[in-house]
Amino acid sequence: MEQDFNKCSMIYDLGIVDYLKALDLQKKIHDKVNKEESGDAFIFLQHPDVYTAGSHFRGDTGGAIKINRGGYLTYHGPGQLVVYYIINLKRSNLDALKLIRLIQDSVIELLGYYGISGRAELKEKTGVWVGDKKICSIGLGIDKFSTMHGMGLNISTDLKKFNIINPCNFSPEIMTSMDALQNKSYSFNDVKEKFIEITLRKFKITDYKTYRNIT
Repeated sequence: MEQDFNKCSMIYDLGIVDYLKALDLQKKIHDKVNKEESGDAFIFLQHPDVYTAGSHFRGDTGGAIKINRGGYLTYHGPGQLVVYYIINLKRSNLDALKLIRLIQDSVIELLGYYGISGRAELKEKTGVWVGDKKICSIGLGIDKFSTMHGMGLNISTDLKKFNIINPCNFSPEIMTSMDALQNKSYSFNDVKEKFIEITLRKFKITDYKTYRNIT
């Protein structure tokens, strides 16, 4: 069956947004998407420095925000493109694995555009890797029919910020970024715009509205 991401999706193209404010936005949209009162939402943004702990993490979070996505501890901050996918899986004829594959394929195409060869990994390594380095982490949460949370792609992220945790339950040395891999500085906005373009095509989104502020 052809995927149907609803007749009018919502594309949020935001700047740097406080994590808890973005989480509140996710929850509000998620409720509407679950009730089929709105189309699916794709939220593109950056966060100020923040650490979050997924549902697989056990023990003291050390101040990290505990949330209902899969995975362990991770870091979000400036230079990292975060995308939240709020998608009604039932309506879209998807399951979590298919959605993860779509996200991975989108990231791999983006990296290829910039001359970086990425590969998809699942289970404990879920995300996108370049060689033995992880450049993109993926963690979803599902409540009723719809997803929350999503992925973080390191463009110009300060990789030292991973040093105080074991990101995704690995040593912090595994983390990399587009800048670090190619020893150059990428324009965050240029990469973000390219990824929005790829996302629209990969998810077959033709009818959508773009929001540049949290409403």
